[in-house]
Amino acid sequence: PIKEVYNTHLTVKPVPLLTHLIQLFTCAGQIVLDPFLGSGATAIAALQTGRSCLGIEINPEYVAISERRIKEART
Repeated sequence: PIKEVYNTHLTVKPVPLLTHLIQLFTCAGQIVLDPFLGSGATAIAALQTGRSCLGIEINPEYVAISERRIKEART
């Protein structure tokens, strides 16, 4: 997928890779913890695989990016 124009995070991870890892190491319904949420790719992958995600991010710009991406992923 093409990086969204509004996503200025320097190291956006591919959601398909995170989806694969989440499916390998967790079960549906579990909570995925991402202490460095960044642009929200882990949260999106968790949602796509039937998991919840608890994300922590200190940078307000990245919080806004992840909120927007998660909202778009839910629609």
